[in-house]
Amino acid sequence: MSKMPLPLKLFIGGTGYQIFEKYMQFSKLKPNVASATETINYIKKNRSSIARYGDGELLWAFQARQSGNFEKNSSELAKALRKVLTDPQPNLLIGIPNIFNGLKDETTTAKTYWEGLIIRHGYQIVHLLKSRKKYYDSRFTRIYMDSKDKNIDFESKFNSIKEIWDNRNVLIIEGNKSRFGVGNDLLDNASSIKRILCPSENAFEKYKNILSITEKIASTVDDVLILLALGPTATVLTYDLFKDGFQAIDIGHLDIEYDWYKLHAKTKISIPGKYVNEANDKFTEVTPDKLIKYNQEVIAEIKGENL
Repeated sequence: MSKMPLPLKLFIGGTGYQIFEKYMQFSKLKPNVASATETINYIKKNRSSIARYGDGELLWAFQARQSGNFEKNSSELAKALRKVLTDPQPNLLIGIPNIFNGLKDETTTAKTYWEGLIIRHGYQIVHLLKSRKKYYDSRFTRIYMDSKDKNIDFESKFNSIKEIWDNRNVLIIEGNKSRFGVGNDLLDNASSIKRILCPSENAFEKYKNILSITEKIASTVDDVLILLALGPTATVLTYDLFKDGFQAIDIGHLDIEYDWYKLHAKTKISIPGKYVNEANDKFTEVTPDKLIKYNQEVIAEIKGENL
């Protein structure tokens, strides 16, 4: 639908979404998804882990993700993503996009995107999701850019999320250009920060290595909270790390959303020094003096090439 005139796109998308709403009602397949606020509060109260599925993870689960999105479609990744969805674990939350109860609060761009996804893949998605009675909002990490109302008290919302790692020892598993929390105050209330860097592209091909090193390092850190920003690999890692007894949060794009909020950005712009896959200029480097603290936090790096 991307090349259609906007009025036609809005009409087709809105009509298709309304038809699908009727289908979900008739088939009783509408997913039960907690709000972003409920999701955040539940995590804080119960020290829960959460594995998140955005549009990409749902498409990767069907091997239907468009090429060029930093992770290859593969049967192994699809199988792993589907397993996490269908294998309930106590206190491991599964996050999915809260897009099944209307899209009135979304920007026009976000609304048309989600309508297009529902039209193309909604049937597959809701049938995949029918195995669970309750989900949580994967977009608690995406609270700013797609919100139509930019006058919401986003500061309070971000501060609430920050409480998840208040006085915790944080271990970040991220792409080698993600730099989660660098250049802003997002992690200032953490007790300590350590980082394991992973390939920015096709990280799942190094999955066993990433999991092994993360388990080894995390086991040496007291009261550790693992934050993962590594695309669909993070979704699967969260599941395995939880089963190993760690609290793991698939935190995704929260850092970029926070930077966009601080900049009052209206579009998905690049952030110097960080990889932003949704921006036109995906990565621009900063001077070394801005990365001194970050480099001190890096304790391991897993390369993309064969080891």
